[in-house]
Amino acid sequence: MKRLFSEVYLHLIAGVIALGILGISAHTLWMDRQNTWHEAEKSSRNVLTTIARDLDGNLELLDLSLKGAMEGLRYLSVQQLPPDLQYRMLFDRAVSASFMGTLLVVDQDGNLIADAGPVIASRSLNVSDREYFVAHKENNHIGLYVSRPFASRTRSGDLSIGFSRRLSDSAGRFAGVVMGSMPLATINQQFDNLILGQQGAINLFRYDGILLTRYPYDAGQINQDLGASPHVQRLLQAKSGTFDSISPIDGVRRIISFERLNKYPLVLTVALSVDEIFSAWQRKALVLSLATLALCCAVVGLTYLFQRELKRRTRAETKLRRIARTDDLTRLPNRRAFRETFEREWRQAIRSGSVLSLLFVDADYFKSFNDRYGHGRGDEVLRGIASTLETNIRRPRDVAARYGGEEFAIVLPETDLAGARLIAENIRQTIIAMGIAHEGSPYQTVTASIGIASVQPSRGSERAAFLDAADQALYQAKAAGRNCVRSPEDGAKFQGALLPHEAA
Repeated sequence: MKRLFSEVYLHLIAGVIALGILGISAHTLWMDRQNTWHEAEKSSRNVLTTIARDLDGNLELLDLSLKGAMEGLRYLSVQQLPPDLQYRMLFDRAVSASFMGTLLVVDQDGNLIADAGPVIASRSLNVSDREYFVAHKENNHIGLYVSRPFASRTRSGDLSIGFSRRLSDSAGRFAGVVMGSMPLATINQQFDNLILGQQGAINLFRYDGILLTRYPYDAGQINQDLGASPHVQRLLQAKSGTFDSISPIDGVRRIISFERLNKYPLVLTVALSVDEIFSAWQRKALVLSLATLALCCAVVGLTYLFQRELKRRTRAETKLRRIARTDDLTRLPNRRAFRETFEREWRQAIRSGSVLSLLFVDADYFKSFNDRYGHGRGDEVLRGIASTLETNIRRPRDVAARYGGEEFAIVLPETDLAGARLIAENIRQTIIAMGIAHEGSPYQTVTASIGIASVQPSRGSERAAFLDAADQALYQAKAAGRNCVRSPEDGAKFQGALLPHEAA
């Protein structure tokens, strides 16, 4: 009882130490993970603030250019001025907006009135089908309108975003649109020097969830309507914030920092891949976890070391003994195991004065079978015969073993000649019943010859003579044409009194 209590006490101490180590390690990793997360949020917020400030300044310059063109149009005589003066009056403020693609002024029918391109006396263009034109024509309370990306007709099809304002006549009726475009390539150039990781992304959404552009740029991903996505809804419902989510665009889980631009219906996001953020932490966690696990295993393992080692050695020795005594092919005891069993039963028969019988079973014409059908089929035959032997011996002390090659031996304690002959005949018939074809045998099927010897040994009896008697009986069965059962002839000399047998 005291020993049991000591073992439980030691196990309890080992468990408490192991749990303490695990707890400290887990807390350290958790705090490190939280710090990594907060640093990633801080980094994404800083990048977002820088980009948003720069983009907001560019948009303000573009909007000032639009307003400058609108003010110029208020002078009734502007269209009567020479082209160069008209250009200066309408687009003088656009000169500083180097990021801007085009600046157009169109009338109520969408026809070009003027543009900020090279000064040309006449230029024809109609944009009545463009979103930025239709939106103002149908609604007079929009203010600055941001269009979906479109292929520019004045810049060789470059994808651009249009920023437009409505023109009204003196009566407040729709008089056209002034529009400035910003090429997506120009926007994305601002992000080229940023280091966001291989899966980091910058997205620019319109107020209704339209993806205007994305970095890294992929033309197949922009201009999507993602307004119904819960992910994008979170961006549109708050002024700014940070959260983690799986992107509806490419399915990557990221930490997303977002901000709505102050004066414009745009939402800018900076997203960092969660996998990349935690890649270094995961490596550190793996090393620390392995070290902690090793330490815990060492603490707990020392408690059980002796018992486990003893059990391991016992199992290993048992396995080795079993391997050393078992035939690999048939899984029967091998010749060594047969010798041990025979010696044990011989001594037991001498002590008890009981009868001991021995059977030698040999597959007939087996070399011919191997030559004709191959060794693989021959191995199957041997396994089948081994199974037959095990089936026909049922007592716990009866042992069938592979003696060598195609020969098997069976030790039958406390079994006389008649009983041994009955078992042998059953084995022979069962082997025939397997029905394995053997064209090299006169019987056209696999058969076996069996030799029997029985003895009631006494002190001084020769084991070798008994084995020789069973072996001679097997040779008699072979000489008699095989596929039969034979025992030593009556009157054969054998030290230890061979029992009489029936006539073969």
